[in-house]
Amino acid sequence: MKRWQFKILVFAIVAAMGLVGYVTLFGNEGWFAYRRLSLAETQMRQEVFTLKQKNHQLVSEIYRLKHDPDYMERVIRRELNMGKPDELVFKFR
Repeated sequence: MKRWQFKILVFAIVAAMGLVGYVTLFGNEGWFAYRRLSLAETQMRQEVFTLKQKNHQLVSEIYRLKHDPDYMERVIRRELNMGKPDELVFKFR
């Protein structure tokens, strides 16, 4: 093999490796895209966890409102600023 053919072959191999490296890092399905999607997945999982906790809390509150008259009375008094007969309700700012 002549020297100039060897140089062309080496250049072609280096160019191909550079292209493969570029696509691996910066392509649509490259490492940077994977990292970005991984971070987005982590954030979404945290949001789902938070929403599940809030949902569980709301289900618990609905159950108590349906089945616990004392709790329902406390909520009504707090939300509507109501009191029992012959009871004074003070509002503070």
